[in-house]
Amino acid sequence: MNALQGKRLAVIGTGNIGRILLERLTTSGIPAADLIVCDGNAARAHEALRRFGSRACLLTDETLRASDVLLLATPPKAVIEILEALSPRLRQGQVVISFAAAIPLWRLEAVVPSGVAVVRVMPNAPSLLGQGINPVAYGSGVPLEARQVVKAILRTLGETIEVRDEQMNWCVGLTGAAMRSMLPALEGMTQAGVDAGFADEEARRLAAQVMLGTAALVLESGLSFNEIKALTPMQTVDEMVVSQIFAEAARAANEKTNRLQKKLEEVS
Repeated sequence: MNALQGKRLAVIGTGNIGRILLERLTTSGIPAADLIVCDGNAARAHEALRRFGSRACLLTDETLRASDVLLLATPPKAVIEILEALSPRLRQGQVVISFAAAIPLWRLEAVVPSGVAVVRVMPNAPSLLGQGINPVAYGSGVPLEARQVVKAILRTLGETIEVRDEQMNWCVGLTGAAMRSMLPALEGMTQAGVDAGFADEEARRLAAQVMLGTAALVLESGLSFNEIKALTPMQTVDEMVVSQIFAEAARAANEKTNRLQKKLEEVS
C-alpha cells in the first residue's frame, strides 16, 4: 500500500472491471479523494459516484493530467479511441494500465506520448474478492517506481504473474475466462448435492469447498497431479476427457482473442 500512498488514480470505464477496481481500491484504503471516475455512460458513472464517493470527470477534463495512474477498464474496441482522446492531456511520468483483451502493448505505446509508462493486465472476476490472478505485461522502459505502483494495485486484486505480451491472448483462456469454464463443474456437483437431499446452499458449499481445497493442495502441497489423485483412489470421471476439455477451452479462447485482435487492428 505504501507505493500507492498519495497517488491519484483515474478509473476510466465503470463496467464490470471498473467496478471491481473501484471496489478493491476503496476496500484497500485508497481515499475517495484520490479516485477519479470517468465514464461516458451517465447512469453508470452516477452509480459509481454514489457507491464509492469518488470524483467524476470527462475525457477532456484537465483533471486527468493530475492523475498518476490511469486504469483503462473499457471494452477493447474503445481503448485506442479513448487513448487518442487522452493523449494530449497525458504527461511524462504517468502510468497507463489497460485491462482490455486483444490490444497489444505496441498499439498502446504508439498512441501515448513519450515518457508515459504502458502496462497490460488480464483481469479475472475473483478479483472482486481479492482472490484473483491477474497476469501483467510491462511496456518498454517502465521504471521501477511505476512497476511498484502497478504491483501495489494488483495486490488489491489478489495474485499476479508477469508474462510476455505475446502470452496475453493465451491468458484470456488461462485466467480471464477460465472461471466460466470451471463453473459448469461446480454447477453439476451442486445439482448432485441437491439430488442427494441437501439444501441448495449446503450443496453449493460442498462443491465450492472441494474445489477450493483441491486448488490449495495443488498450490501448497508440492505434490504432483498424480500424487494428489492417489489421495482419492475412486475415479469418478474420464479424467483424460475432462483434462482435454479444459485444454481445448484455453486454446479456443486464445484463438478467439487472436481473431479479435486482428479485427481491431484492421478497423483502426
